[in-house]
Amino acid sequence: MVEVKKIQDFYKGLFATQQIDIDKIILYLEGNYFPVPTRTSIQITEDKHIESWEGGHINHHCNPNTEIKIHDDFIGRNTSNKSQPSLVGLVVAKRKIMKGEEITFDYNTTEAVMSEPFTCKCHGTLISGYNHYKSFP
Repeated sequence: MVEVKKIQDFYKGLFATQQIDIDKIILYLEGNYFPVPTRTSIQITEDKHIESWEGGHINHHCNPNTEIKIHDDFIGRNTSNKSQPSLVGLVVAKRKIMKGEEITFDYNTTEAVMSEPFTCKCHGTLISGYNHYKSFP
């Protein structure tokens, strides 16, 4: 459904390999968990940041085509490993995504504090995390 592709030297993104319908789960974020953010982690709770290989290649956009949803591990993906948290991060399509389109999400919706703040290319906005301007999702 998705693949990592080179965009420019040292710059990659995640792209749809087929059309993806609205509300479709694109990825289950799986990987190692850390108590603090890294450059490519995605925050799933106040103190849990997941390093997912494919998720780490999802670039920011202020008007993204996906969102990160946090759910209880309702299908038991982690029940065999009790050291894993009971929550799972899902990358879900916010709208229809066309084949070949880059998968994006708004980093300010999940990250309290970015480990490496940057100015976005879409609107020139500083992306530094929501930094407690709202409660955690």
